[in-house]
Amino acid sequence: MEVKMRKKITKFLAGISVAILAVTVLNLPKKHIAAAGLSVSCSSSTIYVGDTVTFTVSVSGGAGMVAVSGAANDSDWFENNSRSYTVKGTSAGSLSVYASGTIADFNTEKDQSLSSSCTVVVKERSKPSNNSNNNSSSNSGNNDTSQNNNDDYNNAPSNNDTPKNEPSNKTEKPKEEEKKNKDSSLKSLSVSEGKLSPAFQAGTTSYKVDLPGSVDTLKVSAAANNSKASLSGIGKKKLKPGNNTIQVICTAENGTSTTYTIKVHVDEKPLVFVNYQGKKLGVSRSVAKLSKKLFEETKLTIDGKVVPTWTNKSLHMTLLYLENDDKKDFYFYDTDKKEVTSIYRPMGLLGENIAIIDVPKALQKRTGMVFTTVKVDGKELPGWTYQDKAFADYALLYVMNDAGDKVYYQYEKTGNTLQRYAGGAAITQNAYEKLLKAHEEETKQLKLIVYGLCALSAILFLAILIICVKKRKPKHFNKIDVKGKPLSKSAEIEHESLVKMQQEDGENF
Repeated sequence: MEVKMRKKITKFLAGISVAILAVTVLNLPKKHIAAAGLSVSCSSSTIYVGDTVTFTVSVSGGAGMVAVSGAANDSDWFENNSRSYTVKGTSAGSLSVYASGTIADFNTEKDQSLSSSCTVVVKERSKPSNNSNNNSSSNSGNNDTSQNNNDDYNNAPSNNDTPKNEPSNKTEKPKEEEKKNKDSSLKSLSVSEGKLSPAFQAGTTSYKVDLPGSVDTLKVSAAANNSKASLSGIGKKKLKPGNNTIQVICTAENGTSTTYTIKVHVDEKPLVFVNYQGKKLGVSRSVAKLSKKLFEETKLTIDGKVVPTWTNKSLHMTLLYLENDDKKDFYFYDTDKKEVTSIYRPMGLLGENIAIIDVPKALQKRTGMVFTTVKVDGKELPGWTYQDKAFADYALLYVMNDAGDKVYYQYEKTGNTLQRYAGGAAITQNAYEKLLKAHEEETKQLKLIVYGLCALSAILFLAILIICVKKRKPKHFNKIDVKGKPLSKSAEIEHESLVKMQQEDGENF
């Protein structure tokens, strides 16, 4: 008994502990989500000719298409991840990697134009100087990796005794560095399209260029003020619609550098337009975010111009990224009919991966419901609300899941929950009450039948019991014999004794 009681107490305390833990976890403060960021880092700031350096491009707190240029060239989708590029220094000067792109912030769900860069100085390997003494000449053939040892060896006492006034290798190197030119300025800087703003001046390092939407490449030309300086970042550059950052780095002979930055803005206005529901929508030229697991980026020709599209071959879907009044969304495009058929807006909603689609007019009318805009988790979506005020906290959505199926979801406002809605048929409070009333009537009828059967069973049982008792009831004899004459005294006593015995038998029964 005590063991059972202890087990019950243990289970009760464990239940209370779990409940307290759950309440504590649910009430923990939410962690702050950092803003989206784009960065470029390098494994070393300085290398020698022949060495390699690793550049790392990272996107944090967001996702988007990133263009990598300079010493490494790439263009790929980044989603809160990093990618490394290994580059070899082939000549003295500098190596730079630039990254830019439109990143969708996971926290604010807004697009941000971000850019970053990193520059590495590439130096020539220094050669040991030749001295007139025997020790210096014997070490002149060693490479730079053993230079420090050579210096120590040369500075050590020798049989030839180097004069005190003769400088060693360690004192000669700074003098050689001082002799190298430190001019890292440009003599000229120009672009093949548009104009630099402001006009070029050697002391000005920041410029702007505005270009029309038809320009997708730009040639950057520059000349160093000193002939021994090296340049990087010049040549043809691929441009994307919107903001682009180009950096020209001039590195002086002594290793110092100056960075000239050109902010290039390409007009983002659409060049191709399509019609949808009486509206003119332009094909957006900016890079949009879309899961590569479901869609691959493709190309399509519309009105003689090549535009970007996204295709899911298994689901036979083709999407266009269209804009109207600064609002951009994905739309289904019928390649056979060459027309836009519906909106497609992918999003994560309360733990479900869905996409908002246009609700066909044939489905917009529902009994007891109003087709309107429903606010779910801070997002406005097309859906239905109930006319009955008793269902004011409920709404119905018609969306597409990540498998490409069009389904109904029911949203409950109080608990902020989203559940798959089976059948897609709405039920009002009045209809629910009718069903409940019918159920109650059926229950009453069933109860009456059960009660009647119970009463009938009880009556039958009593009847059977009475019959059984009657069969066991003692027989009563008259105090007269068969001839009608009174019994004698002895016969009467015998009769009474027999009756008494039968009564006792009946009581026992």
